[in-house]
Amino acid sequence: MPTRLIINADDFGFSRAVTDGILHCHTHGILTSTTLMTTMPDRDRAIDLAGQTPALGVGIHLSLTQGTPLTPCRRLLSRAHGTFFRSLPKLFWKLQSSAARQQAAAELRAQIQYARARGLAPTHVDSHKHVCHLPPLHRPLIDACRDCGISWVRTAREARVPGTPPMSPPYRVLARCAASLAGKVRAAGLFTTDWFFGLASTGRTDRAMWRALAGAAPGGLGEVMVHPGYIQDVTGADTRLLRERVTELEALCDPAVRAALEGAGIVLTQYGQGHKQP
Repeated sequence: MPTRLIINADDFGFSRAVTDGILHCHTHGILTSTTLMTTMPDRDRAIDLAGQTPALGVGIHLSLTQGTPLTPCRRLLSRAHGTFFRSLPKLFWKLQSSAARQQAAAELRAQIQYARARGLAPTHVDSHKHVCHLPPLHRPLIDACRDCGISWVRTAREARVPGTPPMSPPYRVLARCAASLAGKVRAAGLFTTDWFFGLASTGRTDRAMWRALAGAAPGGLGEVMVHPGYIQDVTGADTRLLRERVTELEALCDPAVRAALEGAGIVLTQYGQGHKQP
């Protein structure tokens, strides 16, 4: 089975520098898709730039752990700072409350609707720190997608590719949650890819990683998650990925990486572009 590959950059709109780096990877490299953070400072400029870049697929990078919430979801916020908890375990504990899950559902819908109201037609959704893979958020995520007309959902069922790092125990748990989410997504009449890659290599998808992928990518429709960007306006307080973003940007724009994928017969695509769910 031939390989059709979505290459998606998370964090569009995170900051001006990150946004500009992502766009550079599309115009000068192999990036086909990105996901917008409607909770982050550069969101509106990113939406405007997306409108000027029609060949780039743009989805929504749903966030419940960073940025400015769009609804008064107080059960998901720190009392001291009025901002999202940055800790996934803390969020998971909060989501044991039905009221918190209801507020999360409203926030997820609001983030999608924010982009739609400004003229963006999202291709798909995924989530910052993969928060929507947490089981309490499976149903709120699916309901938000159905309510907002989103057909495609990332499910991070990591493919094992020889020559790439193994997953850590937390990522193995996340991949099992992703498998559960994939079944629910399909049962709801929504779509997901056949496979995913990028958990174990987050911030490390460099030239060597791309060579390994070109030589051993699974068949069918897959997604590779990347986090490229420039970093002039971000610090370690904002993100753990700093120089790593530049490393991934350089790999995505390397002609040798494009040639390796083409030589392997891999076809680049984006969510919803000319393919149906198997």
